Amino acid sequence: MADWANLPNDLIAHISNRVKVIEDFIAFGAVCTSWRIAATQDNFDVLSPQVPFLMLADGHDDRYQKIYSLSKKKVSRIFLPEVRGSECVSIKEGWLCTVVNDTGEMNLLHPFSRKKIHLPSQKALLNFHDRVGYETNHWGWINLAVLSANPSLMSDYVLMVHHYGSVNCLAFWRSGDLNWTHIDVANFTGGVSAALVYHKGEFYSMSHNGKVRAYEVAGHNTSDQPIVKTRLVVEMAEYTFNPHVAEYYLVELSGALLLVTQFVKSNRYYPNGHGFYNTSKFRVYEVDITRGELKEEMKTLGNLSMFLGNKWASWIDSSKFSGVKPNHIYFADKWLNHCSYLDMGAYNLEDRKIESFYPSLGRRSTSSICTPTWVMPSLTK
Repeated sequence: MADWANLPNDLIAHISNRVKVIEDFIAFGAVCTSWRIAATQDNFDVLSPQVPFLMLADGHDDRYQKIYSLSKKKVSRIFLPEVRGSECVSIKEGWLCTVVNDTGEMNLLHPFSRKKIHLPSQKALLNFHDRVGYETNHWGWINLAVLSANPSLMSDYVLMVHHYGSVNCLAFWRSGDLNWTHIDVANFTGGVSAALVYHKGEFYSMSHNGKVRAYEVAGHNTSDQPIVKTRLVVEMAEYTFNPHVAEYYLVELSGALLLVTQFVKSNRYYPNGHGFYNTSKFRVYEVDITRGELKEEMKTLGNLSMFLGNKWASWIDSSKFSGVKPNHIYFADKWLNHCSYLDMGAYNLEDRKIESFYPSLGRRSTSSICTPTWVMPSLTK
Protein backbone atom coordinates (compact mmCIF):
# COMPACT_ATOMS: atom_id res chain seq x y z
CA MET A 1 0.00 0.00 0.00
CA ALA A 2 1.31 3.48 -0.88
CA ASP A 3 2.37 5.75 1.97
CA TRP A 4 0.15 8.72 1.16
CA ALA A 5 1.53 10.80 4.02
CA ASN A 6 5.04 10.72 2.57
CA LEU A 7 4.23 11.86 -0.92
CA PRO A 8 6.40 14.81 -2.11
CA ASN A 9 5.06 18.11 -0.80
CA ASP A 10 4.77 19.64 -4.26
CA LEU A 11 2.70 16.65 -5.43
CA ILE A 12 0.38 16.94 -2.42
CA ALA A 13 -0.03 20.67 -3.14
CA HIS A 14 -0.79 19.88 -6.78
CA ILE A 15 -3.45 17.37 -5.73
CA SER A 16 -5.01 19.91 -3.35
CA ASN A 17 -5.21 22.44 -6.19
CA ARG A 18 -7.34 19.96 -8.14
CA VAL A 19 -10.01 19.78 -5.40
CA LYS A 20 -12.77 22.29 -6.22
CA VAL A 21 -15.46 21.49 -3.62
CA ILE A 22 -14.88 22.93 -0.14
CA GLU A 23 -16.32 19.88 1.61
CA ASP A 24 -13.86 17.64 -0.21
CA PHE A 25 -11.02 20.09 0.45
CA ILE A 26 -11.72 19.98 4.20
CA ALA A 27 -11.81 16.18 4.07
CA PHE A 28 -8.53 16.29 2.14
CA GLY A 29 -6.90 18.23 4.98
CA ALA A 30 -8.14 15.71 7.55
CA VAL A 31 -6.23 12.78 6.02
CA CYS A 32 -2.94 13.40 7.83
CA THR A 33 -0.56 16.14 8.95
CA SER A 34 1.22 16.58 5.61
CA TRP A 35 -2.10 16.84 3.76
CA ARG A 36 -3.47 19.30 6.33
CA ILE A 37 -0.43 21.53 5.77
CA ALA A 38 -1.25 21.59 2.05
CA ALA A 39 -4.95 22.30 2.64
CA THR A 40 -4.57 26.07 2.99
CA GLN A 41 -6.52 28.85 1.30
CA ASP A 42 -3.53 29.54 -0.96
CA ASN A 43 -3.95 26.06 -2.46
CA PHE A 44 -7.71 26.38 -3.02
CA ASP A 45 -9.49 28.28 -5.77
CA VAL A 46 -11.63 30.54 -3.57
CA LEU A 47 -13.47 31.82 -6.64
CA SER A 48 -14.72 28.37 -7.66
CA PRO A 49 -18.53 28.10 -7.32
CA GLN A 50 -19.95 26.14 -4.42
CA VAL A 51 -23.28 24.56 -3.55
CA PRO A 52 -24.89 26.54 -0.70
CA PHE A 53 -25.44 24.87 2.66
CA LEU A 54 -28.76 25.12 4.47
CA MET A 55 -28.15 26.32 8.03
CA LEU A 56 -30.75 25.45 10.67
CA ALA A 57 -30.79 26.06 14.40
CA ASP A 58 -29.94 23.02 16.52
CA GLY A 59 -33.02 22.36 18.62
CA HIS A 60 -30.99 20.79 21.43
CA ASP A 61 -28.10 23.22 21.94
CA ASP A 62 -28.23 26.87 20.86
CA ARG A 63 -24.44 27.02 20.68
CA TYR A 64 -24.57 24.86 17.57
CA GLN A 65 -26.09 25.13 14.10
CA LYS A 66 -27.09 22.31 11.78
CA ILE A 67 -25.61 22.38 8.30
CA TYR A 68 -27.30 20.43 5.50
CA SER A 69 -25.25 19.61 2.39
CA LEU A 70 -27.50 19.19 -0.62
CA SER A 71 -24.78 17.59 -2.75
CA LYS A 72 -23.72 15.13 -0.02
CA LYS A 73 -27.24 14.65 1.43
CA LYS A 74 -25.65 14.97 4.85
CA VAL A 75 -26.43 16.87 8.06
CA SER A 76 -23.58 18.02 10.30
CA ARG A 77 -23.18 20.41 13.23
CA ILE A 78 -20.91 23.41 13.64
CA PHE A 79 -20.06 25.18 16.88
CA LEU A 80 -21.28 28.76 16.46
CA PRO A 81 -22.17 30.37 19.80
CA GLU A 82 -21.83 33.84 18.23
CA VAL A 83 -25.33 33.60 16.72
CA ARG A 84 -26.99 32.79 20.05
CA GLY A 85 -29.45 35.54 20.97
CA SER A 86 -28.94 37.25 17.61
CA GLU A 87 -30.82 37.87 14.40
CA CYS A 88 -28.87 36.69 11.35
CA VAL A 89 -29.04 37.69 7.70
CA SER A 90 -27.03 35.58 5.28
CA ILE A 91 -24.90 37.25 2.60
CA LYS A 92 -24.03 35.61 -0.71
CA GLU A 93 -20.26 35.87 -0.17
CA GLY A 94 -20.43 33.40 2.72
CA TRP A 95 -20.80 35.82 5.63
CA LEU A 96 -23.62 36.55 8.09
CA CYS A 97 -24.76 39.97 9.28
CA THR A 98 -25.64 39.47 12.96
CA VAL A 99 -27.53 41.77 15.33
CA VAL A 100 -27.50 40.98 19.07
CA ASN A 101 -31.11 41.23 20.28
CA ASP A 102 -30.37 42.80 23.67
CA THR A 103 -27.70 45.35 22.75
CA GLY A 104 -28.06 46.00 19.03
CA GLU A 105 -24.40 45.13 18.48
CA MET A 106 -23.80 44.36 14.80
CA ASN A 107 -21.08 42.26 13.16
CA LEU A 108 -20.14 40.53 9.99
CA LEU A 109 -19.52 36.92 10.98
CA HIS A 110 -17.87 34.19 8.93
CA PRO A 111 -19.72 31.07 10.18
CA PHE A 112 -16.97 28.56 9.36
CA SER A 113 -13.89 30.41 10.65
CA ARG A 114 -15.91 32.40 13.26
CA LYS A 115 -14.04 35.55 12.23
CA LYS A 116 -15.83 38.80 13.17
CA ILE A 117 -15.82 42.25 11.61
CA HIS A 118 -17.36 44.84 13.92
CA LEU A 119 -19.96 47.19 12.47
CA PRO A 120 -21.62 50.33 13.84
CA SER A 121 -24.52 49.30 16.06
CA GLN A 122 -28.22 49.04 15.29
CA LYS A 123 -28.68 51.96 17.68
CA ALA A 124 -26.42 54.08 15.47
CA LEU A 125 -28.39 52.92 12.44
CA LEU A 126 -31.72 54.10 13.89
CA ASN A 127 -30.56 57.32 15.55
CA PHE A 128 -30.70 59.35 12.36
CA HIS A 129 -32.06 62.92 12.23
CA ASP A 130 -35.64 62.89 13.51
CA ARG A 131 -36.09 59.14 13.46
CA VAL A 132 -37.12 57.29 16.60
CA GLY A 133 -34.10 56.11 18.59
CA TYR A 134 -33.20 52.53 19.42
CA GLU A 135 -34.05 52.94 23.11
CA THR A 136 -37.72 53.65 22.34
CA ASN A 137 -38.09 51.54 19.22
CA HIS A 138 -37.60 47.83 19.63
CA TRP A 139 -39.85 46.60 16.85
CA GLY A 140 -37.90 45.91 13.70
CA TRP A 141 -34.93 44.05 12.34
CA ILE A 142 -32.31 43.99 9.61
CA ASN A 143 -34.03 42.04 6.85
CA LEU A 144 -31.64 42.72 3.94
CA ALA A 145 -27.84 42.84 3.77
CA VAL A 146 -25.62 42.85 0.67
CA LEU A 147 -21.86 43.19 0.18
CA SER A 148 -20.11 44.72 -2.81
CA ALA A 149 -17.15 42.34 -2.38
CA ASN A 150 -16.03 39.43 -0.22
CA PRO A 151 -14.19 40.65 2.93
CA SER A 152 -12.19 37.42 2.80
CA LEU A 153 -10.65 38.55 -0.49
CA MET A 154 -10.89 42.35 -0.52
CA SER A 155 -10.19 45.06 2.06
CA ASP A 156 -12.23 47.69 0.21
CA TYR A 157 -15.92 46.82 0.21
CA VAL A 158 -19.36 48.24 1.01
CA LEU A 159 -22.15 46.69 3.08
CA MET A 160 -25.69 47.91 2.43
CA VAL A 161 -28.50 47.02 4.85
CA HIS A 162 -32.23 47.64 5.08
CA HIS A 163 -33.96 47.94 8.46
CA TYR A 164 -37.62 46.93 8.42
CA GLY A 165 -40.15 47.78 11.11
CA SER A 166 -41.65 50.89 12.68
CA VAL A 167 -38.49 52.55 11.35
CA ASN A 168 -37.67 51.68 7.73
CA CYS A 169 -34.29 52.83 6.52
CA LEU A 170 -31.64 52.00 3.95
CA ALA A 171 -27.99 52.61 4.84
CA PHE A 172 -24.49 51.54 3.92
CA TRP A 173 -21.12 51.15 5.59
CA ARG A 174 -17.80 51.30 3.77
CA SER A 175 -14.94 49.31 5.29
CA GLY A 176 -13.13 51.71 7.60
CA ASP A 177 -16.10 54.06 8.15
CA LEU A 178 -16.98 55.01 11.73
CA ASN A 179 -20.73 55.10 11.16
CA TRP A 180 -23.57 54.24 8.82
CA THR A 181 -24.40 56.51 5.88
CA HIS A 182 -28.15 56.79 5.42
CA ILE A 183 -29.98 56.95 2.11
CA ASP A 184 -33.04 59.14 2.43
CA VAL A 185 -36.02 57.05 1.32
CA ALA A 186 -38.64 59.35 2.84
CA ASN A 187 -39.64 60.63 -0.60
CA PHE A 188 -39.73 57.19 -2.20
CA THR A 189 -43.27 55.97 -2.78
CA GLY A 190 -43.42 52.48 -1.33
CA GLY A 191 -39.96 53.06 0.12
CA VAL A 192 -39.79 49.74 1.99
CA SER A 193 -37.27 47.55 0.17
CA ALA A 194 -38.37 44.03 -0.71
CA ALA A 195 -35.10 42.96 -2.38
CA LEU A 196 -31.50 44.12 -2.59
CA VAL A 197 -28.57 43.05 -4.77
CA TYR A 198 -25.15 44.24 -5.95
CA HIS A 199 -24.84 44.22 -9.74
CA LYS A 200 -22.13 45.60 -12.02
CA GLY A 201 -20.74 48.15 -9.57
CA GLU A 202 -24.04 49.39 -8.15
CA PHE A 203 -26.59 48.35 -5.52
CA TYR A 204 -30.16 47.75 -6.68
CA SER A 205 -33.28 47.68 -4.53
CA MET A 206 -36.86 46.81 -5.34
CA SER A 207 -39.82 48.10 -3.36
CA HIS A 208 -43.13 46.30 -2.97
CA ASN A 209 -44.76 48.67 -5.45
CA GLY A 210 -42.47 47.52 -8.25
CA LYS A 211 -39.88 50.30 -8.34
CA VAL A 212 -36.27 49.24 -8.93
CA ARG A 213 -33.65 51.81 -7.95
CA ALA A 214 -29.88 51.90 -8.39
CA TYR A 215 -27.39 53.30 -5.85
CA GLU A 216 -23.85 54.22 -6.79
CA VAL A 217 -21.69 54.53 -3.65
CA ALA A 218 -18.56 56.67 -3.89
CA GLY A 219 -15.23 55.43 -2.62
CA HIS A 220 -13.23 56.96 0.21
CA ASN A 221 -11.04 59.05 -2.11
CA THR A 222 -13.81 60.70 -4.13
CA SER A 223 -14.73 63.63 -1.88
CA ASP A 224 -15.57 65.83 -4.89
CA GLN A 225 -18.52 63.57 -5.77
CA PRO A 226 -21.80 62.90 -3.94
CA ILE A 227 -21.31 60.00 -1.54
CA VAL A 228 -24.27 58.20 -3.10
CA LYS A 229 -26.13 58.70 -6.38
CA THR A 230 -29.66 57.31 -6.66
CA ARG A 231 -31.76 56.80 -9.77
CA LEU A 232 -35.03 55.10 -10.69
CA VAL A 233 -34.36 52.25 -13.11
CA VAL A 234 -37.67 50.40 -13.56
CA GLU A 235 -41.24 51.15 -12.52
CA MET A 236 -43.67 48.24 -12.76
CA ALA A 237 -47.20 49.10 -11.70
CA GLU A 238 -48.35 45.48 -12.01
CA TYR A 239 -45.97 44.43 -9.24
CA THR A 240 -47.81 46.26 -6.47
CA PHE A 241 -47.73 44.01 -3.43
CA ASN A 242 -50.67 41.62 -3.16
CA PRO A 243 -51.56 38.82 -0.71
CA HIS A 244 -50.48 36.09 -3.12
CA VAL A 245 -46.89 37.35 -3.38
CA ALA A 246 -44.65 36.24 -0.54
CA GLU A 247 -41.26 37.52 -1.63
CA TYR A 248 -39.40 39.36 -4.34
CA TYR A 249 -35.78 38.55 -5.13
CA LEU A 250 -33.26 40.39 -7.29
CA VAL A 251 -30.67 37.94 -8.59
CA GLU A 252 -27.51 38.60 -10.57
CA LEU A 253 -27.12 35.68 -12.96
CA SER A 254 -24.39 35.45 -15.61
CA GLY A 255 -24.21 39.22 -15.96
CA ALA A 256 -27.99 39.72 -16.11
CA LEU A 257 -30.28 41.12 -13.41
CA LEU A 258 -33.30 38.91 -12.72
CA LEU A 259 -36.50 39.53 -10.81
CA VAL A 260 -37.92 36.42 -9.13
CA THR A 261 -41.42 36.53 -7.65
CA GLN A 262 -42.50 33.87 -5.15
CA PHE A 263 -46.23 33.16 -4.81
CA VAL A 264 -47.92 31.40 -1.89
CA LYS A 265 -51.31 29.96 -1.07
CA SER A 266 -52.90 29.42 2.33
CA ASN A 267 -53.91 25.86 3.21
CA ARG A 268 -55.75 26.14 6.51
CA TYR A 269 -56.14 28.42 9.49
CA TYR A 270 -55.91 28.00 13.25
CA PRO A 271 -58.12 29.62 15.91
CA ASN A 272 -55.45 32.29 16.52
CA GLY A 273 -55.84 33.48 12.95
CA HIS A 274 -52.55 32.12 11.66
CA GLY A 275 -52.38 29.73 8.77
CA PHE A 276 -50.09 27.40 6.92
CA TYR A 277 -48.68 28.96 3.76
CA ASN A 278 -47.16 26.90 0.98
CA THR A 279 -45.17 28.19 -1.94
CA SER A 280 -47.25 27.63 -5.07
CA LYS A 281 -45.06 28.93 -7.91
CA PHE A 282 -42.24 31.20 -9.03
CA ARG A 283 -42.00 33.59 -11.96
CA VAL A 284 -38.63 34.73 -13.33
CA TYR A 285 -37.96 37.78 -15.48
CA GLU A 286 -34.85 39.54 -16.71
CA VAL A 287 -34.74 43.26 -15.88
CA ASP A 288 -33.78 45.40 -18.87
CA ILE A 289 -31.86 48.17 -17.09
CA THR A 290 -31.29 50.18 -20.28
CA ARG A 291 -34.95 50.29 -21.35
CA GLY A 292 -36.36 50.32 -17.82
CA GLU A 293 -38.67 47.35 -18.22
CA LEU A 294 -39.03 43.61 -17.81
CA LYS A 295 -38.33 41.21 -20.63
CA GLU A 296 -40.56 38.21 -21.34
CA GLU A 297 -40.89 35.63 -18.59
CA MET A 298 -38.06 33.10 -18.50
CA LYS A 299 -39.42 29.56 -18.87
CA THR A 300 -36.15 27.75 -18.19
CA LEU A 301 -32.83 28.18 -16.42
CA GLY A 302 -31.14 25.47 -18.49
CA ASN A 303 -28.42 23.78 -16.43
CA LEU A 304 -28.56 26.49 -13.79
CA SER A 305 -30.22 26.17 -10.36
CA MET A 306 -31.30 28.94 -8.00
CA PHE A 307 -31.27 29.05 -4.20
CA LEU A 308 -33.71 31.40 -2.49
CA GLY A 309 -34.83 31.99 1.07
CA ASN A 310 -34.85 34.48 3.92
CA LYS A 311 -34.06 37.33 1.46
CA TRP A 312 -31.01 35.39 0.20
CA ALA A 313 -30.45 34.52 -3.45
CA SER A 314 -27.74 32.75 -5.41
CA TRP A 315 -27.27 30.28 -8.26
CA ILE A 316 -24.90 27.58 -9.52
CA ASP A 317 -24.26 25.57 -12.67
CA SER A 318 -25.74 22.26 -11.56
CA SER A 319 -23.90 20.31 -14.28
CA LYS A 320 -20.70 20.75 -12.25
CA PHE A 321 -22.09 19.22 -9.05
CA SER A 322 -23.78 16.04 -7.96
CA GLY A 323 -27.07 16.06 -6.09
CA VAL A 324 -28.34 19.36 -7.55
CA LYS A 325 -31.09 19.28 -10.18
CA PRO A 326 -30.92 21.66 -13.15
CA ASN A 327 -33.70 24.14 -13.89
CA HIS A 328 -34.84 24.05 -10.25
CA ILE A 329 -35.37 26.73 -7.61
CA TYR A 330 -34.42 25.49 -4.13
CA PHE A 331 -36.23 27.55 -1.50
CA ALA A 332 -36.39 27.62 2.29
CA ASP A 333 -38.56 30.11 4.13
CA LYS A 334 -40.25 30.80 7.43
CA TRP A 335 -43.70 32.34 7.07
CA LEU A 336 -45.40 34.86 9.37
CA ASN A 337 -42.35 35.02 11.65
CA HIS A 338 -43.20 31.65 13.13
CA CYS A 339 -40.14 29.76 14.30
CA SER A 340 -42.31 26.64 14.19
CA TYR A 341 -43.28 26.74 10.52
CA LEU A 342 -40.97 26.18 7.58
CA ASP A 343 -41.72 25.87 3.88
CA MET A 344 -38.91 24.23 1.92
CA GLY A 345 -38.77 22.56 -1.44
CA ALA A 346 -37.35 22.38 -4.95
CA TYR A 347 -39.48 23.98 -7.68
CA ASN A 348 -39.15 22.58 -11.20
CA LEU A 349 -39.56 25.39 -13.77
CA GLU A 350 -40.41 22.87 -16.50
CA ASP A 351 -43.39 21.06 -14.98
CA ARG A 352 -44.02 23.59 -12.12
CA LYS A 353 -44.01 20.82 -9.52
CA ILE A 354 -42.46 21.05 -6.05
CA GLU A 355 -40.68 18.24 -4.25
CA SER A 356 -38.84 17.94 -0.95
CA PHE A 357 -35.07 18.14 -0.77
CA TYR A 358 -34.70 17.79 3.03
CA PRO A 359 -36.05 14.27 3.68
CA SER A 360 -36.51 14.43 7.45
CA LEU A 361 -38.73 17.52 7.23
CA GLY A 362 -40.50 17.21 3.90
CA ARG A 363 -42.06 20.39 2.60
CA ARG A 364 -43.69 21.44 5.84
CA SER A 365 -42.47 21.31 9.38
CA THR A 366 -43.78 22.24 12.82
CA SER A 367 -40.51 21.48 14.56
CA SER A 368 -38.66 23.88 16.86
CA ILE A 369 -36.18 24.80 14.12
CA CYS A 370 -36.01 28.55 13.56
CA THR A 371 -35.43 30.49 10.38
CA PRO A 372 -33.57 28.43 7.77
CA THR A 373 -30.71 30.29 6.14
CA TRP A 374 -28.68 29.48 3.05
CA VAL A 375 -24.95 30.02 3.60
CA MET A 376 -22.25 29.83 0.99
CA PRO A 377 -19.32 27.64 2.12
CA SER A 378 -16.13 29.66 1.90
CA LEU A 379 -12.63 29.89 3.33
CA THR A 380 -11.14 32.94 5.00
CA LYS A 381 -7.69 33.82 6.28
